Amino acid sequence: MLKKDILLIINPNASKGRGRKKAKEIQTLFREFGRECTVAYTRASGHAESLAKRGALYGYDTIVAAGGDGTVNETVNGIMKSGATGIRMGIIPIGRGNDFAWMAGIPNNQKKAVRLIAEGKASRIDVGLCVGTDHPDGMYFVNGAGFGFEPMVNFRAMEYRHLNGMLSYAVAFLYILCHPPKAYDVKIIIDGEEKKLQTQQISVSNGKRMGSAFIMAPLAVIDDGFFDVMFTNHPLDRKAIVKAVISFFRGSQTVDKDTFSYCRARNVIIKSSKAEVESHCDGELFTHEGREFELSLLPGALELFHGENR
Repeated sequence: MLKKDILLIINPNASKGRGRKKAKEIQTLFREFGRECTVAYTRASGHAESLAKRGALYGYDTIVAAGGDGTVNETVNGIMKSGATGIRMGIIPIGRGNDFAWMAGIPNNQKKAVRLIAEGKASRIDVGLCVGTDHPDGMYFVNGAGFGFEPMVNFRAMEYRHLNGMLSYAVAFLYILCHPPKAYDVKIIIDGEEKKLQTQQISVSNGKRMGSAFIMAPLAVIDDGFFDVMFTNHPLDRKAIVKAVISFFRGSQTVDKDTFSYCRARNVIIKSSKAEVESHCDGELFTHEGREFELSLLPGALELFHGENR
């Protein structure tokens, strides 16, 4: 199939409603670098995934997600589910949260991000796949999947339409702290090794950061062929939750072996005694009431234009 040039997927309401203006600016910048760029505007949740899938099957050489982590996640899912080969992905971070772009060393400066795509060289990164009852075919992710306390904060923050970035997560954290979640009774199987525990938080990460400031996996690398897995070893009360969140800000949980376990893995299975586990992939809802999850790492599954890993 004849390869076409660049497909830009963008939410017209991104960047505080300036998505269409941003799209024209990005098109102009690509032309300055000698590249043609076709714009596809999203209309609703999930539309970026279908646009990316159609673009990959139509023969676009490069598919660019202009937005935040949600747009990135949907675009990744569209490319991966298309089954097409040789597709390279770019990211222009103009969204509410840009955690994966930060991890991948992609500049916030629009012109620099375009230059990275137009003149840079794509390299392969790892992709995660999470399968559960609500998603029997699986949901792909590039930054991380969370179970318990972290997705609760994330989903609450998404409800604050007039708050952005770290402020929305801070307000959400205070709300959840006033309504602390009970621990889940789970069995976690990490590369075949089984452990039973009561925990309020499990993170399976490819990238380092979630929620604009929480360093959930301080040792993570996006192309090392492993997940970084972190979970709390026992139930936490309010005081312990505050202490844990401070650890996430600092990325210091790897040294607190009483509270946290931290390891690398390629396959993680989580089984809860009840269908009540909140979960997300790259900040996007996976399920509110999950019971069983299987997460598999796909090494080098996606070509991405990116800078130096943070």
